[in-house]
Amino acid sequence: MSDTGSADRPGTSDVMSARERWVAWRITQLVLIGIAVVSVLTFGGFLSDLSPGGGGGTGGEGRAVSTSDQPVGTDGVPTTSPAPTSTTVAFEARTFTLVATGDLLVHEYVSDMAGFYGADGGFDFNPMFRRVRPVLAGADLAICHLETPLSQDDADLVFYPNFRVPFELADAIASAGYDGCSVASNHSLDAGASGIRATLGHLDRAGVAHAGMSLVEADAGPAWFAPGSISVAHLAYTDIMNGASLPTDPPWLVGSLDADLVLADAAAAVAEGAEFVVVSIHWGEEYRIQPTDRQGLVAARLLASPDIDLLLGHHAHVVQQVLEIDGEYAVIGMGNFLSNQPGDERRSCRPECPDSTQDGMIAWFAVADRPDGSVGVIDAGYVPTWVDRSTYEIVPIGVNDPPTVDASVLAESAARTAAVVEPTLRRLDFD
Repeated sequence: MSDTGSADRPGTSDVMSARERWVAWRITQLVLIGIAVVSVLTFGGFLSDLSPGGGGGTGGEGRAVSTSDQPVGTDGVPTTSPAPTSTTVAFEARTFTLVATGDLLVHEYVSDMAGFYGADGGFDFNPMFRRVRPVLAGADLAICHLETPLSQDDADLVFYPNFRVPFELADAIASAGYDGCSVASNHSLDAGASGIRATLGHLDRAGVAHAGMSLVEADAGPAWFAPGSISVAHLAYTDIMNGASLPTDPPWLVGSLDADLVLADAAAAVAEGAEFVVVSIHWGEEYRIQPTDRQGLVAARLLASPDIDLLLGHHAHVVQQVLEIDGEYAVIGMGNFLSNQPGDERRSCRPECPDSTQDGMIAWFAVADRPDGSVGVIDAGYVPTWVDRSTYEIVPIGVNDPPTVDASVLAESAARTAAVVEPTLRRLDFD
């Protein structure tokens, strides 16, 4: 988790199960053995190889990180450090891990299950995130995509094609371990300005930062984080708006995907001190795995800028290809993280929705200082996920599988995701 006050969030003191504690411990072990914090910088400016072997990083919470060939004690702390010589100086890299997930798309039946979990007529989404919480909370910075506007008081709930969903989702987002969310989507104006006000108000109340919507121009900038003492700016835009044109009037209501605008916003963030800039984009064609021509061209243009370091995509409701361009990543689409797709007899979206609309992923990135003074991604991976629509639990496949789900179903889901994102991303190993 980043150092943005997440310790005061509601629900974060919930007692973890033994399995969840083990997963959190395992993530910490991956962090400890994953990224080299101490490397040797020669007078010529060469940094020894910073390729992590086990898939992990560390941020600003005091966790130690060791090189794979450095002696490590039983507590995971290096017992020795490389000694500078007369021809070298020590280079200590700041580093953090970032995770991001796909669409939080609360259909009516997801809401109904939250009502079943809730008490006194309220809604409780926390059980849906229970299995993924150790993975999300184990990262230094976790970013969600909230596609559906929140209701102010749950008195006006509506679901599909326009959405206004229970406000308690904000509390579950915070309890799950998220630090911030992108909120620019084709549904941003489903409830008009009142929906923006309710959504941002409840996220603020829950302690979750947000980017992509604003009621006033002064608040339309990026969300800011400082994992690992690295200044991170998060910007969010949509290329699609249901029933309205883009840019909105006024334009700061919802971030509109205009490459020139995005580049200007990123440059402004860097001028304000951002060392790593993340851009979330709601774009593309539903149920299409391959990037569209526009997605490919825009991704290449944005990543060509020295001011933008990582692109995170949403909207297609299926996991899409990941592009790597000169060591920078564009995750075109992360699929559905929580939804009712492909639906059932109550509301089916067949034949348009394939089985893969039940798939998603937790995209994972290790970010560190480079000897040239820049900050960038040095390792990238993922955890495949699948929504159990009998409970609407999000299952991190291979990490915390429910015994009630057929293992072959989870294996098929994981295989579908692997076929799309590998080898650009490697599947994280928790064995």
